[in-house]
Amino acid sequence: MKYEEIIECQFSTMKDKELHFHQEPEIIYLLDGELTVSGENMSHLLKKDDFLVANSNVRHEWHGSGDLLIGSIFINYNLLTEMFSGEQIYFLCDSTREKSEEYEKMRYYIRQIFNYYQTTEGQAILLRRSISYQMLYLLTSAFIVKKGMSHYDSMRGISDERMSEILNYIMSHYQEQITLQELADKLYLSNAYLSKYIKRNFGLSFLKLVNNIRMEYAMGQLIYTDKSIIKIAMDNGFSNLAGFNRTFKEIYKQTPAEYREEMQKKAEKPRQEENSEEILERVEQYLTRNKVNAPEEADLTVSALECDVKQETSFEKNWKRMINIGPAEALLQYDVREQLLYLKSSLGFEYVRFWNFLSDEMMIFLDENKTKFNFTRIDKIFDFLVQNGIRPYIEMGFKAKEVYQNVHKMLIDTDNKYQLEIIEKNKGFLEELILHLVMRYGVEEVKHWYVELEKNSIMRAYVEPEKYFNSFEIICGIFKTYVPEIRVGGAGFCLNYPDEDLKVILEKWKKRKIQPDFISLYSYPYIMDEKLLEAGRNSYASDRNYLRNQIQEAREIMDEAGFSAELHVTEWSNTLSNRNVLNDGCYKGAYVMRNLIQNTGEADLIGYWLGSDLFSDYYDTKRILHGGCGLLTKDGIRKPAYYALRFLASLGSYFLGMNENAIVTYTERKQISICCHNYKHFNFRYYLIEEDEIEIERQAGMYEDNEKLQMTFRLKNLSDGKYQVKICSVNEEFGNIQTEWKKMGYYNELTLEEMNYLRAVSQPNIHISQKTCSDGVLLVETTLSPQEIQRITVTEMM
Repeated sequence: MKYEEIIECQFSTMKDKELHFHQEPEIIYLLDGELTVSGENMSHLLKKDDFLVANSNVRHEWHGSGDLLIGSIFINYNLLTEMFSGEQIYFLCDSTREKSEEYEKMRYYIRQIFNYYQTTEGQAILLRRSISYQMLYLLTSAFIVKKGMSHYDSMRGISDERMSEILNYIMSHYQEQITLQELADKLYLSNAYLSKYIKRNFGLSFLKLVNNIRMEYAMGQLIYTDKSIIKIAMDNGFSNLAGFNRTFKEIYKQTPAEYREEMQKKAEKPRQEENSEEILERVEQYLTRNKVNAPEEADLTVSALECDVKQETSFEKNWKRMINIGPAEALLQYDVREQLLYLKSSLGFEYVRFWNFLSDEMMIFLDENKTKFNFTRIDKIFDFLVQNGIRPYIEMGFKAKEVYQNVHKMLIDTDNKYQLEIIEKNKGFLEELILHLVMRYGVEEVKHWYVELEKNSIMRAYVEPEKYFNSFEIICGIFKTYVPEIRVGGAGFCLNYPDEDLKVILEKWKKRKIQPDFISLYSYPYIMDEKLLEAGRNSYASDRNYLRNQIQEAREIMDEAGFSAELHVTEWSNTLSNRNVLNDGCYKGAYVMRNLIQNTGEADLIGYWLGSDLFSDYYDTKRILHGGCGLLTKDGIRKPAYYALRFLASLGSYFLGMNENAIVTYTERKQISICCHNYKHFNFRYYLIEEDEIEIERQAGMYEDNEKLQMTFRLKNLSDGKYQVKICSVNEEFGNIQTEWKKMGYYNELTLEEMNYLRAVSQPNIHISQKTCSDGVLLVETTLSPQEIQRITVTEMM
């Protein structure tokens, strides 16, 4: 039986391979030793289990050392381009430059392919092909280079415009009898110059370059078609069969007929004969020593969780401690205050974070020569907060006003000049400020406050650590002189910022006289390495566990640097865009609940970005919903993300258990409280469109699947008897303002009565039932639709 493979494997111990290129994209995976892969102005050092993609027609070579073992996967060029309607596609995939869940999945797939490569059973062949397509789906989803990006041509092995013109011309005319003179005339160059240019840049003469390109097309026809050899020769630009045979033999050391016969025999032979027995034995040993484990993924169909109410432990709700609201001046606005008070009363957070505290809008003008200030507006803000039991979390830096349409485009960008250095010249002002706050609110109040000094904002210019440390020490030293217990920290680190090496900064900080009470972290899933972005990588990081991985990485770095300070995630969300419709719907609710459950206990504080859409109100926000990041719309209507936090806020103080989809707690009143979700991550479609271009009606097509989730909770050691089970659900049908707005025809000019109706109907569904506990065990079952979140309360009936 003949079947066509989309991938082929080769294993090698060859330490040096000269400069070469081939039509098939190649995944070079290092199983053992060290390997330097270079070419086309790049060089990569691969260590064990590193891998990269060498794109079609890109020249590369390698030089290895140690007990070298290399595995290569060649992707069938013809099949791949056929799937993409004939378009050549290129990849930027290099595990030496990045770390993400996608690379771990690629490793898993590659090693699985190696594992099944030598097997001949029909089921193993099917499994290998299945894994191959899964790997290619991931490769073309997460690592594809978009056509039109600045480095698209470099992925093709083209370093300048002239090389591109030469290749384009040859590829367009390779079936014809083209000459060096014709190409020279087209480029307005002399024959001699063009000949030397081609030799220098392609490493081949003009004729060999043309024949190599012809051979790339001819090879596929020899292997995968029944065309006669003379027809293949004529179809690919050779004037006669003798010339085709001669050229073929020069390159491949055999005639086309011999090559075709060999490939046909090879396809029928067991795969063990494709590589030497010695090399394949080493591959077998490698796979035995390095067991292939599947990446951890939730069961998307059925999930079960067993909890024992007699094995409770206390836990802190790190997501309840703080919420972001906006710049300081926003807290002077009536509607912002109203929404903040509502969030305080319903979610129970302790701190509110705001910034641009030292700004002209707050009547504070810092200057090197003459600083002017008036504390009236500051007093109005702190009076309001203190009187309502809300503690300030003050970001003392100079954060710009940024409202993103998408990650590449800002609607509002009022950049504040870099003023940290001015702080050094305003020690007297800082003393007056802290003295004023202590006199007005008392040490017993102020000592509970947090003061954060941001180093550089999420998308702004890099700030040298030494400059930052100087400013931080001045603020911290002065504030703690008057209020020793006030907590001062920073610096708003962003681990995906290419110039931000947290380990190096913390090691330097550890040597300073004054160190922070907490380290603050920003977490937005974007790739910010300009080299990667220019090369065509999508700016959105596709890691579904991005927040957890960032927190764990920060914890590890802090431990290595000897920092015992608290870790605060002061800003986090799935997007910077305030024009992304997913912010308004059920996806965001499931995203928030999943991440907060997953990161229970991982950080000391996790502050959601952000409380209200009033932050991003602008000329284009006349619509009821505009895709803002807020929990509440600008009109104060609750979104699914709000309900995610509301459900989580109702959890008890005693932890019973959790898994990927749920967390179970016990309250002081002996009530069991459960939060669960059916989160669905994005598929490739999300990464092919700008965030502000997503249409409300097309959201469902952007997720990995649309399967429902069946959850079963087995609760042990309860008293036998009747229990009330109350399930509050937010899904596409209930509690989703997008659905309710759709029923109103997406109409914007609503009356006050209609707005009140919209506010009233955007409520969760409530279902109440009775269950019987027997032999101390109570089973609670529920089904969740895609992106649905639920709060389940189980109460004993008296």
